[in-house]
Order: sequence, then structure tokens, then C-alpha cells
Amino acid sequence: MAESEEEVDVLVQRVVKDISNAFKRHPSIDEIGFIQCPEARYNRSPIVLLENKLGVESWCVKFLLPYVHNKLLLYRQRKHWLDREALVDITCTLLLLNPDFTTAWNVRKELLQCGALSPERDLYLGKLTLTKFPKSPETWIHRRWVLQQILNRFPAVGHHKILLRREAEVEVADAEITQHANDHLAQIILQEMMVCADAASRYPSNYNAWSHRIWVLRHMAQGNSKVFHDELSSLRLWVSMHVSDHSGFHYRQFLLKELITDLNLGPELWSNSGPQKQASSSPDSSYLVDQLFYQEMEFCSDLILSFPGHEALWSHRFHHG
Repeated sequence: MAESEEEVDVLVQRVVKDISNAFKRHPSIDEIGFIQCPEARYNRSPIVLLENKLGVESWCVKFLLPYVHNKLLLYRQRKHWLDREALVDITCTLLLLNPDFTTAWNVRKELLQCGALSPERDLYLGKLTLTKFPKSPETWIHRRWVLQQILNRFPAVGHHKILLRREAEVEVADAEITQHANDHLAQIILQEMMVCADAASRYPSNYNAWSHRIWVLRHMAQGNSKVFHDELSSLRLWVSMHVSDHSGFHYRQFLLKELITDLNLGPELWSNSGPQKQASSSPDSSYLVDQLFYQEMEFCSDLILSFPGHEALWSHRFHHG
């Protein structure tokens, strides 16, 4: 029996290292999953990499998950020492198998705070985890924590103030640094929108994904009408392909409310075709609000005609009306 346990220990250590090496050698991995395989085949690693997809043969999970779980608990109880690299590898493996194990995310928070782990690397792990577990509450919670750490790098971003805003409002001495920060934040926002859209497509009415999407806009793009308007436009295709998903239409209602609020506060920053840096004339805000309203009603009516009988469409029309 002792020999058997020793063999299992060697096996799982090898698998943990194989997963770590897969990410080092193939940084473009974009999806994870389990390969149904009740028992080991041949003398090979259960980690399979195919066209940027990382697969774990299911037979090894019953050995792998308890091993990394116990290793981490022993470490937290100060009964077993692990260096930083080992902690990164073990928590990565554990979270790919069970992303709602809070202790593992907390260990990675500590690693990130001491500089052993970059925020970008942790966002990448979360993105991969969500391809297999798109609703995982702990993954979304941790993702917001990491994003807040990134925002804290910018002094002007604290307390809901954002560098990514209208040029007319920006008052900083170094325009080049400000532009770099703007570009960086714009890239993060785009990345988060893509992660949310992918998770929403993988799990219908994914409340956690849509809530995260709203959080990102409120904390990273508040007051930037162009970002909200672009979101409203780009989401037309998504909701057209998911006409039964109430969450997508609730998100559109959020965007419309934010845009209408912003219009009432600063209509001079809009033109008939959407938000502009500075319009030559100042359209009446009530006209622009009406325009947003009628465009949405027309869009909703077209969807109802094309896809009759979907409650989400009628509910959206009712609430918008």
C-alpha cells in the first residue's frame, strides 16, 4: 500500500509539472477541458494539448485534485513548506480543476501582493478557468480584486475617478503618460468585455458574467459615453443570436440608462451619430434621448418579428417602453 501511495505521489507531481510546462511552452492556450478517459492509456502524460486547447484526461482527476488540495491546506496550516514557484503551480492546477476553492485564490492574492505573480498572469488563469466553469463565483470575485489592484496603480483612478474620460475633462501635465494610461485601460476594458461575452455564451443567463461586465464599466469607464455607446452597438449582434437570454437585455437597459443620464448631464458631448469628443453644436438632450429610445424600440420590434414567441424580447420592450 505504501508503494502505491508513493507511486500516486510521483504521478501527481509529474502532472502538476506537465501543466506548468504546458503554459510556459504554449502561452497562447485559450481553453481548458476534461477528456473523458476512465483509465490511463499507455505510459504517457494525461495532459493533452491540441491547437491551443488544454485537456486533462478524467482518470487522473481523482488522484490530482485531492493531492493539490491537501498540499495547499497543509501549507496554510503551516505543516508543510512550499516555495513560491510551487505555490503558483499547485494553485494553478487546483483552480483549473475546482475554481471555487477560495483558499487557492487567497494564496494567489498573497503571491500577487509580494510580487511573485503578475496581475496579468492571474487574469489569464481566470480567463481559462471560465472557459470550463463560466459561472464560477469565486473566479469572478477574484477577477474584480485583481482589476482593482491594476486600477490602484493610477492615483487618479481611485474612488470611481478614471483616467479614461473625455478629453475636455482631462487636466494633467504629461499628456503622453495620460494617453498611455488611457490606452492601457481601454485594452483592459476590451479584454474584460470579451471574457464576459464568452462566458455568457457558454452558460445562458450567466448572472455572474453580466454583473462583472457592469462592474467593469462602472469602475473603469464611468463618464465615458463612447465606451457605453460602443457597447450598446456591439451588443446588438449578441442579443440577436441569444434572443431567449434575459440577462443580455437587462444589460442593454443598464447601458441605455447610463447613456441617458450622461446625456442629461452633458449633451454637448454628443452628436446625432453618437458620442463625440466635442460636437460643433449642442443638440438638444431630449432629442437625443428620444433618438436612443426609438432606435431601441425599432431594434426590439425587428427582433420580435424575426423571432416570435420569445418572452425576453417582450419583457425588454415592456421595460424599455
